[in-house]
Amino acid sequence: MPYQKGPGKTVVIALGGNALGNTPAEQLELVQNTAKHIVDMIEE
Repeated sequence: MPYQKGPGKTVVIALGGNALGNTPAEQLELVQNTAKHIVDMIEE
């Protein structure tokens, strides 16, 4: 499915490097924490 922009505002979030951690367990923890902040931002 090609990307289709919706009628609202657009936010681009880039994650990489230290934001993704070094081990699978660390990556999972960091992604879960980051996702919570993204959800909060979207809800506002």
